[in-house]
Amino acid sequence: MRIAIFLTSLFLELIGHSQSLPIDFETTINTSDFVDFDGGIASVLENPQVEGINTSTHVAKIIRSNGAIWAGSKIALQDNLDFSTSNSISMKVYTTAPVGTIVKFKLEGAAGAAERDVETTVSSQWEVLTWDFTGEPSNFNFIVFMFDFGNVGDGSATSTFLFDDIEQWFGGTQIDLPLDFEGTSVNYTMTDFGGNESFLADDPMNSENKVMQVIKTSTAATWAGTTLGTPSGFATPIPLSLTDSKITVKVWSPAAGMPIRLKVEDANDPTHTCETETNTTVAEEWEVLTFDFVDQAPGTEFLSIGLERGWIYNMASIFFNFGTEGATAGAKTYYFDEVKFYESMGGTTDDKETILSLMSPSMMIYPNPAQDRIHILMSEFKEAIIYTLSGKSVFRTKEKLIDLMTMSEGIYVIQLENNIGAKEQFRLIKN
Repeated sequence: MRIAIFLTSLFLELIGHSQSLPIDFETTINTSDFVDFDGGIASVLENPQVEGINTSTHVAKIIRSNGAIWAGSKIALQDNLDFSTSNSISMKVYTTAPVGTIVKFKLEGAAGAAERDVETTVSSQWEVLTWDFTGEPSNFNFIVFMFDFGNVGDGSATSTFLFDDIEQWFGGTQIDLPLDFEGTSVNYTMTDFGGNESFLADDPMNSENKVMQVIKTSTAATWAGTTLGTPSGFATPIPLSLTDSKITVKVWSPAAGMPIRLKVEDANDPTHTCETETNTTVAEEWEVLTFDFVDQAPGTEFLSIGLERGWIYNMASIFFNFGTEGATAGAKTYYFDEVKFYESMGGTTDDKETILSLMSPSMMIYPNPAQDRIHILMSEFKEAIIYTLSGKSVFRTKEKLIDLMTMSEGIYVIQLENNIGAKEQFRLIKN
């Protein structure tokens, strides 16, 4: 009985110390509410930096001293966080660490975790940092603070961080296609990687138009890019198919002939991707580039394969001057706008664009259109696969003579593969 009473009292004490957002460290939380880990030491104290945007009486502090590169502390919340409407968390931060120090904000719960990184933009003054959790489920009831993530702290002033006023707020609706950067309630946060820096900016040729500016910096990698939105991707999947396979992007580039790559993927599985590439044709002018995902970039997965496997594409990333590092090209500025999924409006097979075309004269099929059978002309033939336009495999063979009598009339895609693994895709019309 005494054990039961003790456990009940302990449970009630833990619940009593659980917190809710917003947290301002004035009355609702104490040093004992923090759970430190791996070298992080948290406390609540009188504000030692009463200045600028933060003149409150009390703040929290974390000192990182030795331990792990992820050293920090966390707080339990009374209820799970709900990001269906209030999709962002902001916090005031003060540090003397260099500009660009990573502050990782992590959420934990029984069902897993989610985390976001934001870099500081000032030193020795308060600033508000914001982490976007758009699309995350209501599974998290711990907030975790990891300052200067990736480095081991040494207990010095640059390993000491003050923070205050943790709030959850509406940061705009989830981004989706078509995308034009003109909405007043849309979250236009971009996710840069590899050395890109993106900003919502005025159109360089029309100050009344909003566009996304992307700087591929002098330290950028060959694969530096910008994801259109947060790690949650678009609000709805891109309805790509083998007939409706195009996305158009309005692009401004400092030079003609720049390779621009576009990648689509599953926000929940980064191995499910499809990439395609095209080049700019004008310099310092806007042009609309068409990215056709049935014309995949070399070494990347076929759209037909992804569709056959049921992959969902709900995220897109754009890469400017793909394949060239910033150290070679120097820092360059690009702009993009009006990202649209191109959906065909119907019509007969005669007035549709060619879906897939011959990419190598060493691979051919005839006749095409065909009524009863087709012949494959290619050296070192290995296999042929016929797909519907939705990406479903309907026929597979290693024979060069293919009987089509059992197939319904319509448009298909045939993929040919040779003995060394080279693949090509063609439009096949069955009459």
